[in-house]
Amino acid sequence: MSENGKLTTFWLWELTRPAFEDWIENNPAPVVVIGLGAVEQHGPHLPLGTDTYDAMALVHAVARRSNSLAVVPCWPGYSPHHMGFKGTVTFSEETLLGILMDTVGSLAEHGVKRFLFYSGHGGNSQILNLAMQMAKRYHKVMTFYSRGPSGSDTARKLTELSARHNDIHSGPIETAMILLHNPELAEMWRLDGWTPKLKLDPKLMEFMDPDRPDYELVRQVRAASGEPNLDDYTSDGIAGINDPREADPEFYRKRFDERVQFYVDFIELWKTIPLPPAFRD
Repeated sequence: MSENGKLTTFWLWELTRPAFEDWIENNPAPVVVIGLGAVEQHGPHLPLGTDTYDAMALVHAVARRSNSLAVVPCWPGYSPHHMGFKGTVTFSEETLLGILMDTVGSLAEHGVKRFLFYSGHGGNSQILNLAMQMAKRYHKVMTFYSRGPSGSDTARKLTELSARHNDIHSGPIETAMILLHNPELAEMWRLDGWTPKLKLDPKLMEFMDPDRPDYELVRQVRAASGEPNLDDYTSDGIAGINDPREADPEFYRKRFDERVQFYVDFIELWKTIPLPPAFRD
């Protein structure tokens, strides 16, 4: 429902057509927040839709606090590197790009000029970046993927976990997210007796030390040497060496709340910027 431009429900698909029209007509700078995720294996204990649940939680919270509309146009994303594990569904790069362009193009035709993005899956990043560039050029809309805040204590801790333990997939970070938002979907008992399964060349393992004076260099060399598929270097689908059972949902709640607030602040400031001439009809 929308009354005088004020929404009471924030998923696009929950609005009637008149409610959508009311929201558009009574907002000088309406924003649509688009989330992307994935349907891919997340170790033995997390749901296949972990990344999409992440995206849904964030974009809906942002929309609710900024009177924006939330859209998650699809469940799968770009996940060919997870196909070695059963249950994964991946779109091709052309399909995902088409979904993004068609979603933005449809809403642009109805008058939306500002699109803010979030992806719960890193594998979508390059396609999303291309889609944002193309949408600016072909649909005459403003697009952005906001990231932050980066200087908080929680952000620094997450960076440390990622750097030192390779906690980038199915480890304590993502486990905490599911335990916070969808605890009924976590099967933590499957981790009984868990030990790290990460298989990297010993030289590359040495590069997982952010205290090294040459860390900026070796971190990039490690990235350049990475194998293409997750099953090339982990047998259980968990990419890190720290124990997922150490997940702290309350810590993740702090990060989630500050990240949502950053998006909300971004939107409120963005709305004060007049639409540049290149994006006007």
